[in-house]
Parts: sequence; C-alpha cells; structure tokens
Amino acid sequence: MNTQWRRWRRALVERPRRHSAEASLTAAVLTLVAGALVTLVTGLWVIQALEQFGPSVGGMIVFKPDTAATERWSVTANVVEVTSRGVPTASDRRCVLSPRVMAERGGSLVIEARRLTRPPVFRVHWAGGRTDTGSGDCGATSDLVLQRTDLMRLANVAGGLNSGLRLIGP
Repeated sequence: MNTQWRRWRRALVERPRRHSAEASLTAAVLTLVAGALVTLVTGLWVIQALEQFGPSVGGMIVFKPDTAATERWSVTANVVEVTSRGVPTASDRRCVLSPRVMAERGGSLVIEARRLTRPPVFRVHWAGGRTDTGSGDCGATSDLVLQRTDLMRLANVAGGLNSGLRLIGP
C-alpha cells in the first residue's frame, strides 16, 4: 500500500501546477459581469412595469365647488369625436382644462378608457361647469383624451383620484 501511495504522490508532484489565482480572478470577473447584467435587466423590467401603473378605468377626479382654488396653470386636451363608422377617436380640436375654473362650479372627470402606449393615454368624460373662461372651454360635458401626466396633475389639484368600483383584479 505504501508503494501505491508513493507512486500516486509522485504522479501528483510531477504534474504541472494549476494557476489557481488566474482561475479565481476570471471566475470573480465573470460573476461580477453576470451580476451586473442581471441587475440591468431587472432594472429595465421594473421601469417598464412602473410605466404601466396609473389611474384605472372607472376612476374619478372630483372638482368640488371651491372659491379658494389658486392654480393658474391649465391643461390642453384633445376632444373625442365619433367617426362616421361610430368609432370614437381623438380629433384635432382642442380645449383647455383650467383647475381654478373647474373648481368654481364643480364637476368630475371619469376615466372611460386607457391605452397602454408610451406614455399611456386616457379617454375621460368631463361633466360639470365650465373648464376655461376663454374660447377654449370644453363645455358642460365633453369626452377628452389626456396624457397620464396631465391627468395626474389634475388629480393632484382636485385632492386625489377616486379609484372607482373594483370587484376583481389589481
């Protein structure tokens, strides 16, 4: 038994040595690169998923009659018109939504549809008083198309977004 062990030991000694430092450095670099790629892909996926968040269909923005509204900015929206085939589409006609004017007599915006483009676009229905003091008034009722940022600005001024009735789903 002793002779076999010596032969085996001699065979190990005569073999060329492995460069373990070089192999471990390569393994460390590959691990870091793989970790960076996983982090990058996960980050991009999360950003894309977050873009889909926003108001849901059926949500309401309620403008309560208030004389203390001081917002001087406004949002421009496309008016929805029904085509000859009965399909509602955004037209070139635009109107102005001024939170200060909308809060004078009150009213609400109801989210009727959501298109998941980049950025998301919402079709809303306005019912209430005037939306602007000038010629850009949308009228007492109007169907409009708004970008998500404009819709969220209006929701922030009105005091939030009522999520509407949800029975099932996120």
